[in-house]
Amino acid sequence: MPTYQNPTSETITYNDMTWTVNEIKPVDFFVPNEIGLTLTDENPRVDCPTLASGVFEFADETDPPRRLYVPDCCTFLASFIVRSGSVEIRENYSDNRAIPVSPENAFRVIAKRTEVEAFHIMPKEAAVVVFNVSRAG
Repeated sequence: MPTYQNPTSETITYNDMTWTVNEIKPVDFFVPNEIGLTLTDENPRVDCPTLASGVFEFADETDPPRRLYVPDCCTFLASFIVRSGSVEIRENYSDNRAIPVSPENAFRVIAKRTEVEAFHIMPKEAAVVVFNVSRAG
């Protein structure tokens, strides 16, 4: 199992596990660098499940739509959370059915890459959209 050490002066908790200062623990999952732990042994390696993540910011409804291509893989989970404003999301083509997304209703879908190759994100007003695409299963 990969082994991670807490090199900080604070306790770190991630994925229901806690590392005290300088503690080293083996785990059976990937830990992102942003958590603050140091990978001390990667064997056996556990791949990061995240394929794509980020933030789209739109100044207003006249901003051009963004297209998020799904990395080539098998089955994935895509999540879109709108922090402010509202957008419409369409799977594959910009003329497909629009799915309205706002802070009150996130959009999540599990699909195969052969079914969904891309998402079109179109602003309805100024908006901030956080997205994440991860391997599923």
